[in-house]
Amino acid sequence: MINNKNKKMRRTILILLVSVITQGAYAQINYGTDSATCVTKYQIYRNDYKNKNYEEALKNWRWVFYNCPQFNENIFSNAPKIIYHQIKKNDNNKSAYIDTLMMVYDQRIQYFGRESLVLGKKGIDLLKYNSSKYEEAYEMLRKSVESLGNSSSPTAIVSYFKSITVMEKKTDQFEKQDVLNAYVFLVDVIDYNLLNNQKYEKNYKIALTNVENMFEPYASCEDLINVFQSKFEEGKEDVNFLRKITLLLSKKHCTDNELYFSAATLMHQLEPSASSAYEMGNMNVVKKNYSVATDYFNQAIKLEEDNENKSQYYLQLSYAYQMNGSYSSARSAANSAASLRPNWGEPYLRIGDIYVSSASSCGDGFDRATVYWVAVDAFMKAKSVDEVMREKANKRVSTYSKYFPTKENCFFNDLQSGDSYKVKCWINTSTRVRTSD
Repeated sequence: MINNKNKKMRRTILILLVSVITQGAYAQINYGTDSATCVTKYQIYRNDYKNKNYEEALKNWRWVFYNCPQFNENIFSNAPKIIYHQIKKNDNNKSAYIDTLMMVYDQRIQYFGRESLVLGKKGIDLLKYNSSKYEEAYEMLRKSVESLGNSSSPTAIVSYFKSITVMEKKTDQFEKQDVLNAYVFLVDVIDYNLLNNQKYEKNYKIALTNVENMFEPYASCEDLINVFQSKFEEGKEDVNFLRKITLLLSKKHCTDNELYFSAATLMHQLEPSASSAYEMGNMNVVKKNYSVATDYFNQAIKLEEDNENKSQYYLQLSYAYQMNGSYSSARSAANSAASLRPNWGEPYLRIGDIYVSSASSCGDGFDRATVYWVAVDAFMKAKSVDEVMREKANKRVSTYSKYFPTKENCFFNDLQSGDSYKVKCWINTSTRVRTSD
């Protein structure tokens, strides 16, 4: 009795055979003179291949490969896995199988074209199985990746960058500049696919990690700055070039330098956005240019539509105002941040910090000590709306409760614990009386 699997295979063979016979002379050109045998052996090897029985598949695959190579491109796309199996189990004859693998790629190009794609696959395997031929592998991978661009596979990208780092180490054809240029180009390709190729997003993330790891020895801030500085004058009106500088220096935490500041400033001027304005604000905070920083943060808020991002921008605006001594504006910005994210406690921590910062400007003795009442109120509010803030808030409460007025201070001001009190100065906020003792 014939099982269903055998029935299906015979039916497929029959369909293929009828197709070959009806094509007449064309079949002899593409499939060889023994067309019926070609169809049969092709189907048998394919069946073994699908079942991962690569040892059995080899016999019929080899016959089809030599006798009717143009029958179907599967003959070439399936070949690597079959040959990998032989390379793994035949250590003494490994080089012969590697040569066969290279020949398969060459003939695939000859019969079916798609040279850029196939050269990438060939370069990957040559670098893997015969690393001494890294220069040949590099040329194959270069042609493939430069031609395919954003369509390059994650594996080809990683192998191409690896071949470049090997070339830099072992030849005088490459310098650090070449490695950097390749890195910038390949990261662009990966970033494109992370945004536009959801099906293979995981693979491109792995590729990015591998490329980043290989690039690490070339990633000192000094090296990156020297390389970009030499090109800055000629590229400072090219927004794509400026974006590359800022992205790469930011990724490598090399933002505390004039080159990054200049590139980011020019990029924002050429292509302003909420994120670039926010970045400019942060950079000016680092430089203690707080008035300039507030201008940029306000730009970011105006350009931003997402409330979560906008709340972060307001919080940084609040900090810039605080550091500039504009306490009322700082509190207002922090309240705006809180209104956009009601369950976020960070703005209330900021308000408490603003009160603490301003205490010395609100008088001496008792008046100054009352400011810590409203500061602690804000810290308590932070942890009441956001559990994540509990530890930070508790530390602040513990620290600044020590600065409350004493019982004696309150007695002389005709107050006792629990009374309502309105803190003066710019704060003008009601609270309740508490003592430090």
